[in-house]
Amino acid sequence: MNYLTEEKLKELLAGAPEHLKPVPPRRMVAFDVETPNSRGDRICSAGLTVIENNRVVQTTEIRVNPETEFDWRCIRVHGIRPQDVEDEPAFPEVWDRIRDIMENSVILAHNATFDLGVLKRLLDHYELDFHPVRYADTLTISRAVYGKTMPNHKLGTLCAELGIPLDAHQAGSDSFGCAELYLRMQETAGSLTSFDRVYRFF
Repeated sequence: MNYLTEEKLKELLAGAPEHLKPVPPRRMVAFDVETPNSRGDRICSAGLTVIENNRVVQTTEIRVNPETEFDWRCIRVHGIRPQDVEDEPAFPEVWDRIRDIMENSVILAHNATFDLGVLKRLLDHYELDFHPVRYADTLTISRAVYGKTMPNHKLGTLCAELGIPLDAHQAGSDSFGCAELYLRMQETAGSLTSFDRVYRFF
């Protein structure tokens, strides 16, 4: 397939407006969740990959006891069964561990409204508060950066095309793939801060 090369895109972006120019490094965290059922109000796994100084510095996957039933369709997707997480902490304990990094970073996610929507419903369920956060959606950004040069803009497809390792539907791996995708797009297009948005949980 004849895809647009990074060199060609950089040539097209020559003389681009200021928002496409390189920016100082900032801390970001790529966030991904896997859910036990289709309601989207609990999680059984969360993945977080931290970016500092424009490079990945840490990837973590945390198993979570969702305190609810599993749907076999979701088990078939991510492979996590009830017995795999029955002794894991519930979300409030996990939130105590990850809140600081989520609070003090720009959050990345692929199809961010899904992952942040699940997080919102989790916070609602457990009556936990959280202030608005700045986030960026790598799905939206990939459509702008790569357009029709990619077969589609699924995370798995993009990672395969760009040579990014990915074990699909494993939260840690998905968060790593999302983070690396963002960095590749930033290398290609320059600053992506114009894609930042604010998500309000309440």
